[in-house]
Amino acid sequence: MAKEIELSDEMRKRIAEENAAAIEREGLNPDAVEPWEDGYRTAKQEDAFEWWYFDAQFDDGSTCVITFNTKPNTKPKGPLAPSVLFITRSAEGVRKSAVLNGETTDLESSTEGCDVRIGPSWVKGDLAQYELHAEADGLAADLRIKRAAPSWRPGAAITYLDPGKKLYFAWVVPVPYGTVEGELEVDGNRKQVKGTVYHDHNWGNFLLAKMLDHWYWGRAHVGDFSIIFAQLTTAGILGLGAVKLHTFFLSRGDEILTDDGLPLHLVTRDFREGPDGRMYPSELDFSWEAEEGSVKMAIRNPKLIESIDTLGEVAGWARPLVHLVTNPWYYDFEADLALEVDLKGIKAHEEGRVIYEQMLFHKKAVDD
Repeated sequence: MAKEIELSDEMRKRIAEENAAAIEREGLNPDAVEPWEDGYRTAKQEDAFEWWYFDAQFDDGSTCVITFNTKPNTKPKGPLAPSVLFITRSAEGVRKSAVLNGETTDLESSTEGCDVRIGPSWVKGDLAQYELHAEADGLAADLRIKRAAPSWRPGAAITYLDPGKKLYFAWVVPVPYGTVEGELEVDGNRKQVKGTVYHDHNWGNFLLAKMLDHWYWGRAHVGDFSIIFAQLTTAGILGLGAVKLHTFFLSRGDEILTDDGLPLHLVTRDFREGPDGRMYPSELDFSWEAEEGSVKMAIRNPKLIESIDTLGEVAGWARPLVHLVTNPWYYDFEADLALEVDLKGIKAHEEGRVIYEQMLFHKKAVDD
């Protein structure tokens, strides 16, 4: 059974000191994310993967997800294999997806900021604003993005998952919440679009399924609040057995109210069976409590909008053999969210929608 580690004041102090040291070691500004952090972070690392992810929700009810990848995260030690994943969904629920697979020489990227090109597709931005063009097999987009919530990184961005601090996964969120407008084309039909957008950036150097059992990750913007939350359950690393690790970000307007994930707790209940026989909860209750206040999030009535066998790139004949070792499956949901905030003199109740995912690396993976 996965366990949450109770932290003493001394342990919290040590974590804070280690985080400060890590920020200094990585050359980060402790007070703000800088444009270079959204640049090419693994340019000199042959054994690492990296992606830039953009997720837009348009006012007409349609959606668009575009991801620029240097290589599959299932093959971190493999050669560069740049690709652009493009997924659209109409307001009626019609899904279209395509992948642009490029050659090694098709990848061009800057280490000074987000300036990525893979063949004819590209994205460029400075945290505050981005321009993006993507095209793949009947899908195309030209989007302009403006940030509307502060750029953020959890701690020093990098989380090490082995005692020697060689295996890591890193994460920065240049646009926790923003506005987007432009044009989207599906099978020759081009339309004007406008809505909201989320952009994050990840990189790492290990096979996630070896270190993680499953995770919940989500984001929302309700009222003036922008939220990012996550609970990762490890696969028995560090000699501690399965451990729950938490991340939490809450901002109101341009102010980050907290990004301390340690007080976050998740209770799940009423599990249901989804595609491939995986189980998912229909009720998730997050609570965050500290001396300065509390935050509660109640997630209800989830609607499954995406279900993916993440070994889809493995040849069909080999997939059953690979599934003997790992069974990664991805669920994406949209649900109702009730948010209660009593923090730093701010008291609010907001209701809206939340988008969250459940990543299951193993067949048995459910929350305990």
